[in-house]
Amino acid sequence: MSATFDLTTESWIPVVYLDEPDGAETLVGLRELFSSAHRIRRIVGETPPMTAALYRLALAILHRAYGPARLPEWEKLWTTETFAPALLAAYLDRPGLSFDLFDLQRPFLQCPGLPEGKKSTVAKLIPHRAVGNRVTLFDHTTAQDRVELTPAAAARWLVTAQAFDPGGMKTPYKTDKSSERAPCNYFGVVLVEGANLKETLLLNAVRYDAQASDDAPAWEAPTPSPEPDKRRSRGWTDVLTWPSRRICLLPEHTNGATVVANAVLTPGTRLVGERPEIERMAAYRTPRTPSGKPKPDAPMLPIRLQPVRGVWRHSVELLLVDPWSEERTRLRPQALKQLATLAEHGSIPADTVYTLRVFGQRLDANASVVEAYLEEEVPAPVALIRAGDDALTGLVGCAIELAEEAGAALRAMQREYHKDMRAEPDVTLDLAYWPALPTPFAAFLRALNDARLAGQSEQRAMAGWRRAVTSVAEQAADSWAAGIAADGRSLNMIGKHLGAVLDRLRTIARTYDAQIAKYLTKDGHE
Repeated sequence: MSATFDLTTESWIPVVYLDEPDGAETLVGLRELFSSAHRIRRIVGETPPMTAALYRLALAILHRAYGPARLPEWEKLWTTETFAPALLAAYLDRPGLSFDLFDLQRPFLQCPGLPEGKKSTVAKLIPHRAVGNRVTLFDHTTAQDRVELTPAAAARWLVTAQAFDPGGMKTPYKTDKSSERAPCNYFGVVLVEGANLKETLLLNAVRYDAQASDDAPAWEAPTPSPEPDKRRSRGWTDVLTWPSRRICLLPEHTNGATVVANAVLTPGTRLVGERPEIERMAAYRTPRTPSGKPKPDAPMLPIRLQPVRGVWRHSVELLLVDPWSEERTRLRPQALKQLATLAEHGSIPADTVYTLRVFGQRLDANASVVEAYLEEEVPAPVALIRAGDDALTGLVGCAIELAEEAGAALRAMQREYHKDMRAEPDVTLDLAYWPALPTPFAAFLRALNDARLAGQSEQRAMAGWRRAVTSVAEQAADSWAAGIAADGRSLNMIGKHLGAVLDRLRTIARTYDAQIAKYLTKDGHE
């Protein structure tokens, strides 16, 4: 008897319902994901990349089932409590579509033509499991351990692999072993998060007309050839479900249950084209010269997550519109651009504060091994997103520059001390400084938003951020000094460099106050 696992009805997508006080996870199928979207808080994968990949899958289905092609259609979806079940059923039950993970002719997101003789452990789909050149890098299993996945888990890792699989050498179908990293490795995947899953999906549903092009998600396309290839995208849902790998899951029956222990994984389809023209869930910016000006003729590069330093440092590129250079030197995620339009039309309240979640992973120098999973969040006040004035960009830019300057002062203190002592550098001060800033920066953005909504000066918000940065930097410097094993000479040297950095922090703060003065809104209290 052949295995079957219908992704529309079987439970496989992990979510948290709004009425779960302890945040317990529940598995749902695609039909329940949409029918209960108004009662679900969010999707929660085992890893940040999995969460992002599952959201992208859900968005592709939303677009094919609901559009929306125009603003009135979006508004109708937004104001209706639930997604219309008839439209979803009409799409999921369309003749010719298969959402069965183990369908013999059209297995979901797979290539049934791959030879079973090329099979290997299904652990190759899971970056943190020990296999091949990843042995014991992330866990304590060995390459010889047998990994068995339930069909639900196999489906999740299949979706994740198509979006996030690292590059490097893969088992070849014939001779081509080289595999480019899957598309979502090139950028931080940006998601606007609402109060529930229905809001989140709609906030990220940029206008989409299913009849306007030959775009289609992978499961609507013909079954791919086992041969790797390259091509341009046919549209947005094609990008959301890009077949970067040829995969075939091999189910088996063990102790009365269906499990997946083996799979075939070979190079798939390479995405051709300029990424800013293709990928809508990313932010981009043109590289800058040392003087801070955009490099002429340089292509825009995506904003990516980095360990230690937060993505909030890119809030200008993520959140704010530049009326002079939008889409020429920086490009916001399309959902943010649409959010501003929705607010201008009164479709959403202008005083709403959403959350930006950014997902990604860091690869090694060869782009073949995952070194870290990454997820961060930044407040997304609608009033700031829709504002198109240079003053707001200047204020947020000054706030970020203040943090950068203070961080540079700490690194200089540490570097100069070790130079004077002829000692080897110790653990960087960055670990004591940067991770402490996301929370106060979120408070700063909210305070800035409140001031803008009230038509008041932003002075209080800007001063609060200055105090927060200075305090964090001083605490990091004090902790560094206290952690050094000191004798008489080193005590004097520590005092010298600690005093110097405190002086520099005061100078940086004065410069910041002078810079923001030209951007502040004047009100009657000044």
